[in-house]
Amino acid sequence: MLAVALLAVTSVQAEEASVTGVDADPLAAHLERGQAYLEQGQYARAVLELEQVLRFDNLPPGLREQAEIYARAAKDYQEGRRLSAFGYAETGGGYYRENRTRTTNELGGDPARDWFWKARIGGGLSYLASDAITIDATLDYRFRYYDDTERRDDQDLRWNAAVVQSLASGSQSIGVRGRASYRGADGYRQDYGLYAHRAFVLDPDNEILVEAEIRSREYPRGRERNRSRDIAQAWLGWTRALMDGKAALTLTVNGGREWATHDREGGDRTIYGAQIDWGMDINERLSGFLFAFWEHNGYHDDVGKGAELDRTLRPELDIYELGGGLTYAFAPGWSLRPEILYIRDEGNTQFSDYSSTEIWLTVRKSF
Repeated sequence: MLAVALLAVTSVQAEEASVTGVDADPLAAHLERGQAYLEQGQYARAVLELEQVLRFDNLPPGLREQAEIYARAAKDYQEGRRLSAFGYAETGGGYYRENRTRTTNELGGDPARDWFWKARIGGGLSYLASDAITIDATLDYRFRYYDDTERRDDQDLRWNAAVVQSLASGSQSIGVRGRASYRGADGYRQDYGLYAHRAFVLDPDNEILVEAEIRSREYPRGRERNRSRDIAQAWLGWTRALMDGKAALTLTVNGGREWATHDREGGDRTIYGAQIDWGMDINERLSGFLFAFWEHNGYHDDVGKGAELDRTLRPELDIYELGGGLTYAFAPGWSLRPEILYIRDEGNTQFSDYSSTEIWLTVRKSF
């Protein structure tokens, strides 16, 4: 209902803008400005403009790569083609290191150390349905194979489909998305949900984003089944283009609620957190990116249990992630990307601490 109301209100605003002559054709205006920024090497500004027409999930972290993917679809539209597509494949390898924590000390033995190989393939489609509406869809498959045969390999399939409406000073969309994640012998965990997104472009360098989602997370069977839950979550973000459009900073806060669906012992849970993303073009071939993420998970309602029982069955958990890397474009459509990721989970129970460091190198082909 919220998404429908937003669409209705903004349709009136767009009609009023048309009457006054301000961006009477917002889709064409965003495409033209985005292409102009791209030609000037202002990739952060180009992405801000082109995302008001197209919005793809699972894009690479480099600003230049993002802008070029959007620009290819924009060029198709400007040349009269209603359907546009992009694809990619990447592969590489790295090293996983589990760091010592209170949990590893309690369990004894040596923390895990393991080499891995990873691969990823995916792409997207965009269809120009009308002068202001596009329909976008993406599909992304990821696989990771560990050298340790006793360790479960990772498999993950992510999908997204959305209807995007271009507005005179932003865009709005409504869509569905989900993922299937391999959990070993117990099968695949399934996530699927409905979301609405609203972007407000304040000026060429600033954008405010509001997004809300209702989704379900289902564990198929086995001991993880009682972790199944329904989730309602909202995000508020601000993106700022810096350094004359050659860098971008995004700050995002989020909050939500989880409702247990299979008698999870702790009951319902509250989540909230924040994230910082930074991307910058260093030169025509090299770009860098950094991000920091924090999320708190806790049971903040009183169920009348003893304090010690509450801590055992209803743990508090803080999740921290810090990562970054470089993207080197060594040939048209080809890039090399070294990355590092640090993860730290801190909980208030004996076995809830976790920490790891991963480094890897991948080569990507865009087409």
